[in-house]
Parts: sequence; C-alpha cells; structure tokens
Amino acid sequence: MHSEHLVTKTSLRRPRNQNKKTYLWAVKAPKNPFLLLGYHSKEYFCDRESELEKLAEHIDNERNVMLYAWRRMGKSALIKQFLQEAEKEKKLEAIYVDLVATNSIEQANELLIKAVYERFGKTSTGFSSAFQKLIGSLGVILTFDPTTGFPAFEIGASSIAKSQESLNSIGKFLQNRKTTVVIAIDEFQQITKFKEPGAEGMFRTFMQSYPGIRFIFSGSHRQMMTSMFLEKNRPFYRSCQLISLDAIPLELYTPFIQNHFQAAEKTISAELIAEIYSWCKGQTYAVQLVCNLLFGTNEPLNTEVLRIIKSEILQQDAPLFAAYANLMSQTQWNVLKAIAKEGLVTNPMSREFGSKHKLGAASTVNSALKMLVEKEIVVANDEGYFVHETLFGNWLATL
Repeated sequence: MHSEHLVTKTSLRRPRNQNKKTYLWAVKAPKNPFLLLGYHSKEYFCDRESELEKLAEHIDNERNVMLYAWRRMGKSALIKQFLQEAEKEKKLEAIYVDLVATNSIEQANELLIKAVYERFGKTSTGFSSAFQKLIGSLGVILTFDPTTGFPAFEIGASSIAKSQESLNSIGKFLQNRKTTVVIAIDEFQQITKFKEPGAEGMFRTFMQSYPGIRFIFSGSHRQMMTSMFLEKNRPFYRSCQLISLDAIPLELYTPFIQNHFQAAEKTISAELIAEIYSWCKGQTYAVQLVCNLLFGTNEPLNTEVLRIIKSEILQQDAPLFAAYANLMSQTQWNVLKAIAKEGLVTNPMSREFGSKHKLGAASTVNSALKMLVEKEIVVANDEGYFVHETLFGNWLATL
C-alpha cells in the first residue's frame, strides 16, 4: 500500500495544547484601532451594512455568491465580519480559505483540508469519529510539529481525478453537519493560474454536487473574476449572485475614524479626514494606513502633520515603486506616470492627453495602455482610467 494512503493511530494524535477550537476572529484588543492586517471584530470594522445585508439575504435563501473588488478595498474583512456574526447567531458554520499563495490543485486541497481540521477536527477529547473517517477517506497522513503543535498533512500525488475525489469526501463530511456550512474561498481567481488544467470545472462540480453547502467566492482581480462568472463558455457561468465592493463613503468613514480617536482622548477634524480620504481615493487600506500612523503620533493633528505622514509613506515604499519601471517598457512607464499625474483620465487616447505628456502617437499609447489594463496596474470605471494602487499612483504623481 502506498504511503500516501496510510493513516495510522500515531498520525492522529494531537498535542494537549491543541484542544481549543480555532475561530476566524481574534480576541485580544489591538493597541491601534486602525488595522492594517487581518480582521479583528465588528468594533474595528467600518460600515459595509448594505453588503452584509446582501450576503445574509443570499446565503439565507440558499444562493451562492461571487464577491469582487479592487485590491485593498476590504473584501476579506467583509467576508470575515459576515461569517463571524452569522456564526455567533448560530446561523451557519464557516470555513475560510485564501488561495492567494497557491499554484496547484494539491496546494488548494491542502488548505481546504487544514481549514476543515481547524474548524471541525478539534474536540476536548480528541478527534471526532466523523473527522477520523474523513481523514481516512482523503488518503492523507495528519501529523503535528512537536514544537509548535501545528498540523501537517502529507498528500499523495495530485491529479484532477484524485482532487475531485478529495473534494467529494470533504463535501460529504460538511453536508452531513446539522448546521449549514459556508465555504468562503478568497482570491478565487488564482485557480485560473494552476499548473493543472481543469481546476475551474473541478470546483464547479464540487459546488453543484453539494447543494446543502453555501459558497462565497471572492477575488481582487475584477477582470478575471467577471470573466469566470459571466462568460458563457466558462464552468461558473451565471452560477452565483454577484456583489461588487466599492469605496466606503466619506460620510460613513468620518464618524468611524473620529470615534476611535475620541475613545483614546485624541481629536481629528472632519476636514482632515476629508483630506485623507481624497489623497487615498477612498481605498480602505490606504485610509487605514494614514489613520494608523496619525493615531500613533503624539502631535496635535493638523495639515502639516498629515503632510509629513504622507511624505513618509511614499518615501518608505519608493524603492519598491521604482522597481516597477524595470518590469515595463519606457512607453508603458510614461503612460502610467501621465495617468497618475492626472489622477483620472477620461480619454487617454486623446490628442490633448498625449501632447501634454509627450507620449507620442495614439496607437502607441493604446498599445501601452492595453498592457497596463490587462495587468490591472491601471483600471477603469465609469468616470475614466486611474492607477489601481493608490499609494503607487500618489508616488508616481510626484515624479
């Protein structure tokens, strides 16, 4: 018998410090309320009430969801906020997986198995019989690091057939839960880059085969995500309800920011928040970063302090931003700088825009812009074209 199909009693032992259930949220209050990484709790989460209501309505009515947004707009935090509240109300049991660092079906499966283990594999007395049966059916070996106590899974050679078999075992296990299970898969567009073909079809079959499980697919590459779910020849065509995540409005962000400053006996004016919001173009991460740094200073908050903070942010990331020039042609770099300097460009192929920034013929600009849009370095909305990464765009505008 091959080693990847062996599951021994030793492999199912768990260190004593591994008998607490792992949740999707933290418990220790942060020192700085403007979080830059991860998700903590509702107290540190701004608004998104309408999106939360949409998610709840879709899931309650047994619809699967595709959530898409530009990077750093807070989609992961939104999903975790929804899952936390729903779990507290005992409406569902949640599994969250982020595929951003995966490049194969095998890696995706391993993450999903680990997530199932973290959520359902731990009990006060050891492993449940149902979970042990699941591990056996998956043909994996579960071991624990003797120092950290963290689990490790040994998975055999990957193939579409074996991966589908593995997903079927997971699906049967989750569908037999008394409470509805929601699987949230973040950065789902990553499966289009897997080295094995057929990943989209495999996950679509997984979703179809277990109608008792709800799915939330989310991604930060809007073009890839919309193509996956809206193109007729793709497996996920029209299979989910779509939710697009836009910037949190300034009128909602202002009281959220002021309340956290006031709780720490600090003061920040609505005018200064409006200046922050404008500079960050409403991008959640950028707003959080500026507020995080302002919260950490002991200086009275005014436009001069904000100017210094903004300068420090751009200087800190300047080497990284400058390196992007080596990844594109001179024309592409020039077009990118020109769009950044304008902030928003309605018609980048116009004679006025090309002449002002000395970009050459419209066909040359069009060719460069095509690559920038394809890579989502530049993106477009109903108003025009702009640099996707706000801080990068602000740095380019200074050149």
